[in-house]
Amino acid sequence: MVWCKGIVLVFGILAFFCGSILAVLGPGDKYNGYQVWRVVPTNVDQIRSLIKLEHNFDGFDLVDFWREATPSSLHRPVDIMVPPSLRNNLRDILTSLSLDIEINIPDVGALVTGQMSEIQTRRANEPVGTAALSDFDYTRYHTYDEIQQWVSDIVTEYSDITSHFLLTTSYEGRPINGFRIRGRNSVASDPPPPAVWFEGGIHAREWISPATVMWFTAQLLQDYEDGDELAMSMFDNMDWYIVPSLNPDGYTYTWTNDRLWRKTRSDNLDSTGSGCRGADPNRNFPFGWAGNGTSPFPCSNIYHGKSALSEPEVDGVVEYLRNLKANNQNFLIFLDWHSYGQYFLSPWSYSAYAPNPPDYDAMMAMGKAASDAIAAVHGTVFQSGSSIELLNEAAGSSKDWGYVPYDETSKFRGGLGAKYSYTVELRDKGTYGFLLPEDQIQPVGEEMYAGVRAIGDYILRELGFIP
Repeated sequence: MVWCKGIVLVFGILAFFCGSILAVLGPGDKYNGYQVWRVVPTNVDQIRSLIKLEHNFDGFDLVDFWREATPSSLHRPVDIMVPPSLRNNLRDILTSLSLDIEINIPDVGALVTGQMSEIQTRRANEPVGTAALSDFDYTRYHTYDEIQQWVSDIVTEYSDITSHFLLTTSYEGRPINGFRIRGRNSVASDPPPPAVWFEGGIHAREWISPATVMWFTAQLLQDYEDGDELAMSMFDNMDWYIVPSLNPDGYTYTWTNDRLWRKTRSDNLDSTGSGCRGADPNRNFPFGWAGNGTSPFPCSNIYHGKSALSEPEVDGVVEYLRNLKANNQNFLIFLDWHSYGQYFLSPWSYSAYAPNPPDYDAMMAMGKAASDAIAAVHGTVFQSGSSIELLNEAAGSSKDWGYVPYDETSKFRGGLGAKYSYTVELRDKGTYGFLLPEDQIQPVGEEMYAGVRAIGDYILRELGFIP
């Protein structure tokens, strides 16, 4: 049963009751006839109305704002996935606001069906997930089990420089595995070397995230074996922690039931009476939890969860990294890979009115270095800025937690204390959005490989390992 609350859309144009909404939601082919619309607000009144419109729909698994409206959205796209049942009424609302509508995706269901059909046909004819790492196809999307096998195979293949760790177990009991890279020329020390944390796939539907993390990681490991000077300096002087897929239950569900599922798959029945499952793991970190850009309604895509760290996947990240911090490892970089929009986003996310953090200029400089390297590969343009400048509010986000100072007294206070903390929003700018086709995995991997090398070069220069 859908979580129900009264809803009246802006200007009283449209009213819905729970019964009519329930009739819209079907068990299969959910997105047939859905469209993704883009509007670009050009004045403050339009922004306020879009924010109000989104809030009116919050709590219903119906209209999905792929790119949200925020107080900083002036002249920036707002993307809305619209079901066929609301198309006419929503068009009337947007037209009354003098907003021009551009249709980015004319039929979401057809796009999903076409992509999944291609993937399943290919998988049936060309089996994937073979035992040999050399057979792994980095130009294809892979199931969660295949990603975990890749982690295992990487640790076996590069056993002298990688070590496996079990981050935690998901709500549905799936292991979340990662590995640390420490070069063979690394000098044993106390405290341990400075460290980097990369996590992918926190939002289930963003398939390009784990695919990209695997792509550039494999390339950098091969660079190290080939004696590449930069790769050797990156891995010999720093520890690199890699978790390619952080939301296994949600990711698996996108393969089996709902390609556009975003959240975890935890059960909300015990506290809310809602039949809607999961929370947004990128709203579940303790810093700023339940603040701006989150929802208290379990059916919302930005539901913040029953409490901070209620999702075991998020709690596992915090526990694991806090244990490393307690053993004197200093994290300089925290990076969460997402899609879409082509951004390097720094803190803050928790409030549109928060002042820039003390290390803002340094984060902008590193973001620019990475963006310049990315653009040099295929011409793809990334913007650098804080989340509240370029995208949206998101209290309880990973990057805010990654940045705020460590507090040894409680996991519900403080964060990781990484000077450079980002969300990276990968391709594209909205043509496909969360449904980036497989033929773009390779170019995304190539440009992000260049971006990560630029990040490595930047931080090594700051540390004095490169003159």
